[in-house]
Amino acid sequence: MKLTVHKKDAKLRQTDVCVIFVSQEWVSSGNPALPRNLSGLLDGADLSYFKGKQSETYLYAPKSSAKAILCGIGEEKKATAESLRNAASAVVGLCRDRGVTEICAAPPSGQSPAGDLSLKAIAEGLSLANYSFDRYRNVPADEAKPLLKAAHFITDVKNAAAILREAEIISANILACRDLVNETSEQSNPVSIAAQARKLASIKGVTCTVLGKKEIEKKKMGLLLAVNRGSKIEPRLVVLAYKGDHGSKKYCALVGKGITFDSGGVNLKPSGHIETMRMDMAGAAAVMYALKTAAELKLRKNLYAVMPLTENMISNEAYRPGDIFTAYNGKTVEVGNTDAEGRLILADALSYTVRELKPAYVVDLATLTGACIVAFGEITAAFLSNDDGLRGMLKSASETSGEKLWELPLFPEYDENMKSDIADISNMSAERNAGTIMGAVFLKNFIDDAKWAHIDIAGTAWYSKQRGYRPKNATGYGVRLLTDFVRKLDI
Repeated sequence: MKLTVHKKDAKLRQTDVCVIFVSQEWVSSGNPALPRNLSGLLDGADLSYFKGKQSETYLYAPKSSAKAILCGIGEEKKATAESLRNAASAVVGLCRDRGVTEICAAPPSGQSPAGDLSLKAIAEGLSLANYSFDRYRNVPADEAKPLLKAAHFITDVKNAAAILREAEIISANILACRDLVNETSEQSNPVSIAAQARKLASIKGVTCTVLGKKEIEKKKMGLLLAVNRGSKIEPRLVVLAYKGDHGSKKYCALVGKGITFDSGGVNLKPSGHIETMRMDMAGAAAVMYALKTAAELKLRKNLYAVMPLTENMISNEAYRPGDIFTAYNGKTVEVGNTDAEGRLILADALSYTVRELKPAYVVDLATLTGACIVAFGEITAAFLSNDDGLRGMLKSASETSGEKLWELPLFPEYDENMKSDIADISNMSAERNAGTIMGAVFLKNFIDDAKWAHIDIAGTAWYSKQRGYRPKNATGYGVRLLTDFVRKLDI
């Protein structure tokens, strides 16, 4: 969707649809003021039933003048960037139902949040709610709900054009991330994702290195190779690099789990769980599009995005419980469960990253544990870290982006549970408790002394229903979080 600044004081046309975001205080004031070029827009409107509650909408459609949509943001003092994004999603729903493809938008005139924050939040909310994954549906023309094509903002914010351009870039990459995760595993596999990553090298400052199966074998990544054994499609390890700060040699590495379909392996997933397992590469998709976003925004930071990519399938070659494999860093791992495969491929990717790329910080993003969904549902991602500075930057990025995080502990007492009787470590805990923590405890064995954080997005990457501007199925979680995190990096 194109986001632009409406020409100052330009009169509205009869065919225009103007969206005005208003607070409950605005409605209750009795004689609410409007921007000068919207004067008279609501003359004759019956607002007796409209209260301005969060995401409440009201359509006023006179025949002889421009149409108006009022959208409530609730109490002004309680409004946040996240609540404004969700309010904007209600507008998109109404516009799609009414066949509206172009709007003028007037952000709230109050001081909370500030004008530039309100503008950005509403622009993001409109763009991110304006999404459908329907490339495989044959929808009759009279049933199709068109997407918004453009939003022209009526605003006095001085740097509005730059804010809207940034919102366009971020939102476009989140929608692309959703598409990649929603795509079928037939189309979105290790080979095709690696090919998409290679295309990013056309962006200034970005390079791409792809390791095929032979290179992975030479690197002795025994865990990635083990998970791949049951698949006809060979694995890939993709390393994207973005050099945004030529005055610094320090990098941050983002590592994303890329299981393009997870059958569970010999520990086969049951019905009710296996059907959506094309989404098990959401971490890889998020780190790839976060790096693309940073490059297109020309952030002055240096960044890696590392993506181990494979299917976890069943065949007579598939790895089995009780097997032992040697990781890239030389540690031996007993396979306690073939459905705990994500941590295996991440282990090789993490140890490769810290030893060969030597970043200042490492953050991994993974749809790792069902236990995370049990603990936090689909609203919040879990994170664990061994560094206070990294914790602080991630928490701050979470607050800015609206992508929620909650920290879990990494106490050393948990380490005992991941020991194996016959290998250095097992990929399954000796107990069923604290599953999300145990996943991180396993990964901790492969980071050496790196400053590291693990983010479990098992719930937040894939929604069972629409919530505000986040649709059902792939949400694109992590792209905004990581982009804001990269901005805050102290390197």
